[in-house]
Amino acid sequence: MSRIQRVALDLFDAHGYREVTVERVAAAAGVSPSSVYRYFGTKEMLVLYDEADPQLLEVMRTAGDGETLEPAELLAVARPLVPVMVGVLLTADSERRIARRVRYMHAFPEVRDGQTRQMRELEEQFRVLFAERCGLDPNDLRIRLAASTAIWGGVAVLDHWAGTGFAGRLSEIYTAAVESIIDALEAIIR
Repeated sequence: MSRIQRVALDLFDAHGYREVTVERVAAAAGVSPSSVYRYFGTKEMLVLYDEADPQLLEVMRTAGDGETLEPAELLAVARPLVPVMVGVLLTADSERRIARRVRYMHAFPEVRDGQTRQMRELEEQFRVLFAERCGLDPNDLRIRLAASTAIWGGVAVLDHWAGTGFAGRLSEIYTAAVESIIDALEAIIR
């Protein structure tokens, strides 16, 4: 999926997002159009796909040996993992690709709308997983607020980075922001 996304971004950069079809991406990537649709679902997801999302959910699923924990305990387990995960996931190469992707999110309303749908889905996954890990009802208001804060806080980081013209390392911005997000989550779940 990462290779196909790189091919798509290269084509979008060279020929324009709206001018490149999924069929053209498939041909350049050496796969069938049906494979592109099976992996990504939509053209927008060629931009939006983030290989870190499932990895972060898996870390949350397994942190603390996957045992049911009080929300504060789960956050205490997560806090030291965040800088490690950020360091592993946000290499210089991945930051350049993220910057390319964010430019398309900001330039094309259909990609931005796709990002909103994607973040709502990720928020739902996070909410259900957080509730499961804490032995709470997924509809608990604190769980809903925690999921929204975590996911949309990440979107705010990307928007901030884009607003600075992509100045600074995203990994450093995320690390600082996640500390604030975890502080907020701790306040929410009390």
